[in-house]
Amino acid sequence: MIVMGIDPGSHRLGFAFLKKNSSSRTRPEILEYGTIEVPAKTKSPENLIYIYAELQRLIQFHKPERACVENLFFAKNKKTAQMVYEARGVILLILGQNSIPIYELTANQIKKGVSASGSADKKAIRRSIQIILGVDVKGHDDAWDAIACAFVGSGMI
Repeated sequence: MIVMGIDPGSHRLGFAFLKKNSSSRTRPEILEYGTIEVPAKTKSPENLIYIYAELQRLIQFHKPERACVENLFFAKNKKTAQMVYEARGVILLILGQNSIPIYELTANQIKKGVSASGSADKKAIRRSIQIILGVDVKGHDDAWDAIACAFVGSGMI
């Protein structure tokens, strides 16, 4: 089973595709991970169109059977929250159009699922993923968050 993980963002979002074998004793394999980065100074709705097109390309290539999307929590900046929620809407739309079941996870659920602590920091998440999956993955924190999201989601199978 191929599981897609997504860490939403309005101009940069993380994505990951993990393949989980039927044996629960084997680690999921990372097929691809990274970030979708909207070109600088791209405004809405062009940034949303860009995100849509890139996600569609990735989904058509990997054909995930489920997707795990991080739920958002914002305490301060309402403008940033609105832009990220717009991008999240595009993410949910494209997953729905492709009939991909969606599992929504909070940041605390993801952190706890990979590090046993809901308050783990970015470094702890990265170390945990490296140990659990046995890989030395490079890249932006958004990609790591997406890998962690897909990993926790793959455990729900």
